Parts: sequence; C-alpha cells; structure tokens
Amino acid sequence: MAGLLRIDSPFHRAWSAAADLVVINGLTLLGCLPVLTAGSALVACHRVAMEMARDEDVYTVRSWWRSFRSNLRGSLVWWLPALALNALMGAELLLFSHADGAAGARLSSGASGLVLACSLILTGVGCWLLPLVAFFDNSAVRHMGNAMRLAVGALGRTALCLAIVAAPAALVLVLPGAVGPVAWFMVIIGVGFQAYLIAVVQRGIIDRLRRAASAPDAV
Repeated sequence: MAGLLRIDSPFHRAWSAAADLVVINGLTLLGCLPVLTAGSALVACHRVAMEMARDEDVYTVRSWWRSFRSNLRGSLVWWLPALALNALMGAELLLFSHADGAAGARLSSGASGLVLACSLILTGVGCWLLPLVAFFDNSAVRHMGNAMRLAVGALGRTALCLAIVAAPAALVLVLPGAVGPVAWFMVIIGVGFQAYLIAVVQRGIIDRLRRAASAPDAV
C-alpha cells in the first residue's frame, strides 16, 4: 500500500494526471461558455494535454491560462468561420429532417449524408489545427493549410482522433440509457480526457514538427 502512495509510483502519476484532466476540463468548459472564446479555450486545452502526453512538468492552470490569453484574439480568425459552418450544417440537417414524401426522404437522406461527411472533414482538420495553433506561430491560413495536409497525410491518426471525438455520441446512440452517465463524464473530465487521447495519437508528428520548427520550411 505504501508503494502505491509514493510520488513516483504509477498509481500516483495516474491519479495526478486524472486530477489535472479534471481541472483542464473545467477550465475549458468555462472558457467555452462565451461561445466566441471557445476556440481559444480548446487550443489551451490541447496544449496542456500535449504537454501531459509528453510527460513534461505542467503547471496546469498557469499553462492553460497563458495559452488561452495569448490565443484569444487570433483564434477568432478561424473559430468564427468554423462556428458559422457548424451552425449552417446543423440548420440544414434540421431542415432535411422535415422533408415530406418518398422523394423528399431520399433527397433528405443523401443531403444529410453529405452534411455529415463535411462535418467529419471539418472535425478531422480541426483535430490537427488545435495543436498547430497551440505550438506554432503562423497565420491562420497557413495553419489551416498545414492542418489539411496533416489530416490527409496522417489519415490513420486522423481516423483515430475522429473516433475519440465521436465516441460519446456513438455510445449514446447505441445505448440511449447512457445519456446521463455520458453527460456527467463529459462535464467532469470528458473534454480533457479526449484531448489527452488525441495528444497521445498526435504526439509523434507534433514532436517531429517542433524539432523542425527552426528549419526554413517549418510549420
């Protein structure tokens, strides 16, 4: 029992990491409450999660706040268009769901599939955009272009990231009775935990890009 409580024990490290993720999750949800600042909050969340995945010494609140504050204005350049696109896709899905007749149902099904495909593409690019914004200085256009290249070039990792993002919704669809537990999980630790898992998936590529950051063709 004494061994479990040692600071360097796996149990203590896991418990400490879980506590940090709860803190990150709470800060990120608070940062997302004003919808306009959600982009900066997600960038800060992914930065701290990546630092944790790299086993760095992380001052959770300080690191999150520093990243949130430094990206607050710049994140609006890409977050506002992303927010508008998501709102538009949501409105289209709602509109298609009320289509009448067999022909309307077929059109609705095809259009809904297209909207969902666009949503997956947008989310996949976003999974790479967040760590790029968190760790590299660049214009929004360059960040977006690099995120698109990574999303396609590392398609397997992108698919894993999408699976991590979609897992809570998929679980609710399969088990409708799990809505309550899943909601509480997301409120307590979910967003931070997802960011950490995504960071583990992306770590190798982001580390390589960070090592090459001083090269002329760096990200």
